[in-house]
Amino acid sequence: MNKLFLYKLLIVWVMFLVWAYFYNLLPNEVPTHWGPNWLPDAYGSKLLNVVLFPVLALFIVVLFPILSKIDPKKENYEKFGKSWEIIQFAIIWFFAYIYFVILYLSLHVNISISPFMLFGLWILFVILGNYFWKIRQNYFIGIKLPWTLSSEEVWNKTHRFSGKLFVISGILFLINSFLNFYPIWIFIVSLIVIVLFPVLYAYMSYKKMAKK
Repeated sequence: MNKLFLYKLLIVWVMFLVWAYFYNLLPNEVPTHWGPNWLPDAYGSKLLNVVLFPVLALFIVVLFPILSKIDPKKENYEKFGKSWEIIQFAIIWFFAYIYFVILYLSLHVNISISPFMLFGLWILFVILGNYFWKIRQNYFIGIKLPWTLSSEEVWNKTHRFSGKLFVISGILFLINSFLNFYPIWIFIVSLIVIVLFPVLYAYMSYKKMAKK
């Protein structure tokens, strides 16, 4: 059992401790959705929504190692084992971070979630961007497209390209967490770019390689 796995379990344990401490302090209904103005526009039972996050986090921690064992390309995980662990840690950390933010905003409903969300996304995206390009072909994490799964060269090039997009988006999130300049549009456009551009890049790289 490696240290990063223990750290992930520690994060989940802290989530359960925070839940136990704050549960009686929270209102009966907590925010479950934030509108375009980044303020709550939907509420739900605290019993379901507050408990759900730590349980899901624990499930994800247990699930990640299983995925690497049942993947048909499981031998490739040895090539990016450390990066895979760091990516898992970053995802669990972000999950816990959002959980703590939601608990805080449940007690301060008039505060916008925008700066908290964008600040957390900055950290997550920069970490993903710095390790995304090290991911090797697999069926569970990364940009799994017909062109990337058909060519290791296209896979590697696409993930290097995508990693740069993650870092750039993360920096924009950080800047906007302070400036608050149309944060919803920065968020939406960044997600569209991160999702769409790697698909186009992978397709064009594959076609270019096929012509050679």
